[in-house]
Parts: sequence; structure tokens; C-alpha cells
Amino acid sequence: MTAAVGALPVVLLTGFLGSGKTTLLSTLVRSAAFADTAVIINEFGEIGLDHALVGQSDDADVVLLDSGCLCCASSSSLQDTLESLWYRRQRGEIPAFSRVVVETSGLADPGPVINTLAADPLIARHYRFAGAITTLDAMHGLATLAEYREASTQVAIADRIALTKTDMVGPEVTSAVMAVLAERNPTAPIQQITPANRADEAPRLFEDLQARHLDAVPADTRTGLSAIGHVLRYGIVSHAWRQPDTPMDWGTYAAWVKHVQRHLGDRLLRAKGILHWQDGTVRAIHGIHHVFAMPEPLPAAAAGQAGAIILIVRDTDTDEVQAAFAQLQTQGDAPD
Repeated sequence: MTAAVGALPVVLLTGFLGSGKTTLLSTLVRSAAFADTAVIINEFGEIGLDHALVGQSDDADVVLLDSGCLCCASSSSLQDTLESLWYRRQRGEIPAFSRVVVETSGLADPGPVINTLAADPLIARHYRFAGAITTLDAMHGLATLAEYREASTQVAIADRIALTKTDMVGPEVTSAVMAVLAERNPTAPIQQITPANRADEAPRLFEDLQARHLDAVPADTRTGLSAIGHVLRYGIVSHAWRQPDTPMDWGTYAAWVKHVQRHLGDRLLRAKGILHWQDGTVRAIHGIHHVFAMPEPLPAAAAGQAGAIILIVRDTDTDEVQAAFAQLQTQGDAPD
């Protein structure tokens, strides 16, 4: 199901334990630039909001901060929480908000949350998935990525990466971490977040995420596959396909999705991209494991962007990914 016209953007904020996600979020909820934002978090106490609270709704799970930001902590499902916020907003029970940030726990695999945000038809009535931001700290980031599969997955699926605690290490360490991040997720811009720049840089992380930042896709891959990342400890690698001049048709896209679901399945950590379509639209695509959202129309400003797809896979041979992208080469073919 395609997100409704005027649907509110939802950004996923993820990051491993100790990566500075809590500090980043605490800064955001106090920012004037974030005043029209609703934040769904695990526990209020995790980000120390007590001194910032000025009011509370009739429902104990929603708190209004002095910045104007809304914080919500709920034991309900994400779908129920988003629906509740929407209808309270419509009834005027809480201030109107224009974006939502969903924070995951540090040990969480972000895939199921992205699936919910991008593909759930109930959520799509009012919201649209706008991208994922992952935090990683420069002090322990390399060790964390080497030891924990969850951290590697969080970095691999990110649309943007916040590198924290660079003020606590030397420039050579920062450079080494940034090199590894660029290797593991070549299409995600990296922003360094320090105490000195946090107030200004943190809100910028959440700007223009709908532009999918596919500049790192090699320009010469106009008819097929390019591996743009290296196979890592957990077998995670990124592959890219650059769309040729021929716009996409629905039959070809459906055949490709069916092939990916059948042959890659749970090994697909994330599919993301921008495609030009025969009807003249430009649409963002999202997929996690077996679940794909309906391609979402992008604003007219996206018309000039080159079409491309990124597949982030685990334990998958290049030939398998090549076979998947081959489904996109012939317009109108029947599914295999």
C-alpha cells in the first residue's frame, strides 16, 4: 500500500549500546528545530527528561516538553502507538506534529521495525517511512562491529550514520573508523557528532532523508550489478544496480520482487532505491527479507535523480545477486 498524500515522515533511530544514541536523542528533544516532532522511545528515564517536562497529556505515556517536542513511551505495538498518536493529534488532545522519530533499543535488529514502517497498510494511511539513522561511537565502534552482528546490521541498513565521541579519540582513529563505515555502507553519508557541534548537527541528521543518497552507486553500472562493499565478518555486502534509460514497468518490478523474495529471502537485510517509472513518476522502494512496501511516489524535485537500487545481503554469492538484478533487464517478462 502506498503512503497517503500528506503522510507524515517517520525516521528510525538505531545504534548499538553505548553509541551515543541516548545523548543524541536527548539533544534533539530539547531543540527548537525539533519542536514539531513526536518521539517514540523505550523508556522516558533512559534520556533523563525530568527537568525538561512542562506538561503531560491525560494519557500517561505521552509527555510534552518545553521545546514543544512530544515524547511517547508505550508498551503497545508500534502500529497501535502510531495510530493512537495520529488520532490524538486529530482530536487536538496533543499538539500537531509534522514528523515522528522511532528509537530502537541498542540490541535490536532494525529490520522488523523498518518492515512495519514501510509496509504496514494501516501505518501507510497516515505515515511514510523516511529513512534510518544509525549511531556508532568512534572509541569502541570498530570492536563493536567486529563482535556484534546487530551492530553490523544497524550500520549496513542505515541511510545516514552519526559518528559520535570523535572528540575522545585521535584523528587517526576517527579516520580509521570512517574508512570502515564507508566500506560497510558506501551510500550512507557520515556526520561527526561532538559536544561542540551536537546542538547544530543533530537536527540536520534528520533533514532530507527522503533523498536516498545513491551517489555512491558507480556511474558505469548502467546495465547491471556492481559490488560496492566488501564481504565482512558476518558475510554482509552491498550490491548496486544502476537503472538504464528505460523506465520501470510494474510487471518487471513485480517479477523482480518475486524473484528476490524466493531466492534471497531472509538473507536480504535491506533493499532501497529510487526508480523512474513509465508513468513519469519517481518512486522510492523499500524491502526487508520477504517484505516489500509498495513503491512510494517522491516529490517532483526527485525527478533529476538517477535511478538505482541497493541490495544489502548476508551470506549471498555475487551470482545470486546478479541473477536477481537480471530480472530487471527485460521489461515485461513473466516472473520466473
